[in-house]
Amino acid sequence: MVRETKNITLTRELRDRFKAFVADRCGLYFKDHDLKNLENAIIERARVSAVNSAEEYYEKVTVSKDKETEFRELLNLLTINHTYFFRNEPHFRALREKILPEIVERKCRKAALTKKTSGNENVKPSLRVWSAGCSTGEEAYSIAMVVRDIIEDPDDWDVEIYASDASTSALSRARKAVYAPNTMKLLSREYQDKFFVKKGNAKGLKQYELIDEIKKMVHFDYLNLMGENFPQKFDIIFCRNVVIYFELETVVALMNRFHSSLNDLGTMFIGYSETLQFMPDKFKMKNWEDAIFYGKTKSASRFDTKVFPETAMISPQAEAEKIISERAAAELCAEEKVSEEKKVALSKKIKSLLVEITKALYLKKYDRAFSLIREAEEVDKNAPRPHYLAAEIYANQGRFPEAKDQLEVVLKLDALFVPAHYLSGTIYTEEEDLEQAKVSLKRALYLDKNFSLAYYSLANIYRKEGKHDDAVRAYRNTLKVLSQGAPDDIIPYSGGFNVETLLSICRSNIERLKIEE
Repeated sequence: MVRETKNITLTRELRDRFKAFVADRCGLYFKDHDLKNLENAIIERARVSAVNSAEEYYEKVTVSKDKETEFRELLNLLTINHTYFFRNEPHFRALREKILPEIVERKCRKAALTKKTSGNENVKPSLRVWSAGCSTGEEAYSIAMVVRDIIEDPDDWDVEIYASDASTSALSRARKAVYAPNTMKLLSREYQDKFFVKKGNAKGLKQYELIDEIKKMVHFDYLNLMGENFPQKFDIIFCRNVVIYFELETVVALMNRFHSSLNDLGTMFIGYSETLQFMPDKFKMKNWEDAIFYGKTKSASRFDTKVFPETAMISPQAEAEKIISERAAAELCAEEKVSEEKKVALSKKIKSLLVEITKALYLKKYDRAFSLIREAEEVDKNAPRPHYLAAEIYANQGRFPEAKDQLEVVLKLDALFVPAHYLSGTIYTEEEDLEQAKVSLKRALYLDKNFSLAYYSLANIYRKEGKHDDAVRAYRNTLKVLSQGAPDDIIPYSGGFNVETLLSICRSNIERLKIEE
């Protein structure tokens, strides 16, 4: 039974704990004028969860066995999810023009051989696709439309498109398959006429209902990704923008399970702002005409207990920690290249401490990070990087005055330390002082015309201001700088992002700007 809203209240102290928890987990920071939205979301989820108090809900979302699923449900209320047909168009272009044709050819050849050797003329080629985190169905139905176009006679095939989500309300809307015009932005006129029937609702507003032929191709089902059982034997899995807010340990565990659910030669699609490059033993990144996707690798995992029995006890947490160590070292290596170009030498002790500080940042162990920062300051009082990392932590926590104080120290030690100007720009952006943000970011670019993150941040500001042309130009400048590096190069001062990931994000944002015009 859902409890009355009036029975759930938040103290200021508990509200601040929720605020800090959400900021630490996903970087979603609530300013004072946004706190009512946070409170409303917490109370709503507490009611749905039928807990006795806000304190009990805090335990549910932070330490219970269902914490990841509940955190995602809370985020659904805290963020606005825009979904529409054929979102991330390059993915569907790759599906239509490359991936499906290759699968069709391979499966038809296999079915023909089976018919010949077995004498069974009823053998059909099969195709299995999974839309994980399908929300209200636009992604799954987009897949179905493409499949229907590529496979001319579905009766000759065994096709299953499985779509799952942890939200029963979203699944209910998906099964009805009735959509508003704003979901049709990227849908061609041909597909609108071929696969939809226009109708009006009770208020006379235009709606589009999917035809039964496409509806029947998709099987919707409730599935909690944190549950025990995953369906198996898929040729293609879409799981886009689902795990972006999860802890790395959870992402590693989930992606290991998705890997097991894929057939050999299977393909994995994830969101533009997500990456699997930290799991090269499981997934190989592929780039085809602006579309980024991943192929299942056949090589054994370094944590494969059949090949390496001594790793049988290694947990997802241990694997995540190992990945974090590797990413922290790679990020420092990328930053060292910048330092070397500017003839700035780092001592071996400072290098070691910077890696450990960066690891602590990834794990959000801020107390340990500050302790290591103090140790680094004692080793070299003139090194700007430890102070910069302190500023980065404060900025992540929304403690902007403290972050600015640390940046002042950095610039007194080295007025030409470009990342300090960049971080200053991002802080001003958070404070809604966009003019000062642009001044700081342009100063960073004046000092280093190849500082890609400054171009990217400027693009985001222009987009926020509604200056679409300036935004597109800045995104393209970001692409131009990034294209000078290798796809798996770590971008200095990015928090571990590699070149290909940010390239993908920029391409996606340019695509969205075209829609918004």
